[in-house]
Amino acid sequence: MIKRLADPMTEYSIGIEDHYAWANLVSVTTSGVNEILLDKRRVELLDEQLAASPYHHETLQMSLSGAEKLVRDVKTSANNRARSALSSLIGELAPAKCRGIAIRVPPLPNLPATVTEVHANTRIMNRADGMIYHQALTQAAAQLNLGVFYFEKDNVLELAAQARGKTVRDLERHLKAFGTTLGRPWRKGQVVACAGAIFAHVSAATLKPNKARPKGQ
Repeated sequence: MIKRLADPMTEYSIGIEDHYAWANLVSVTTSGVNEILLDKRRVELLDEQLAASPYHHETLQMSLSGAEKLVRDVKTSANNRARSALSSLIGELAPAKCRGIAIRVPPLPNLPATVTEVHANTRIMNRADGMIYHQALTQAAAQLNLGVFYFEKDNVLELAAQARGKTVRDLERHLKAFGTTLGRPWRKGQVVACAGAIFAHVSAATLKPNKARPKGQ
């Protein structure tokens, strides 16, 4: 269900809180000293009959050919649904223009080419399923000509507050208040996504996409 606080403005950004097989999309704009929440929604990123965590569960007991096919099917479904979700949101907020998306730093630099390679490394296997959906969202954004801004969850509120010239405490209080206005659920992850969208929205004028990198990179 779409939840809106205001009519779409000229430009906005989308913050994403991604999970296995679903994600929260939070669309934000700014007006003067105010941050305005335009839309929030949960989107499903996988057809129901498919396994949400194929690398970590189902493919462990499958033949190599069957495992590769399952992963391909999951990726195809995730890619299609991610593009559909972003396209639908952008279409519903038109004629406002989306500046880009903000999403956490990817769990892996990239996905190995084969299931065998994933299974050979425990660290990679523990993160590979999440990478499917993260990659689907960022690739969909690129296909729609949207900039992609990355953030770290532990400092995104600080970055957003600095971008808006506010204290972290004041910004966090304001973002948490969105939940009482729109109704539940409005959880910590959505606040983080909202902060990411604000940071990307303000930074889009001065930073190129993919430059909002974590510390140390």
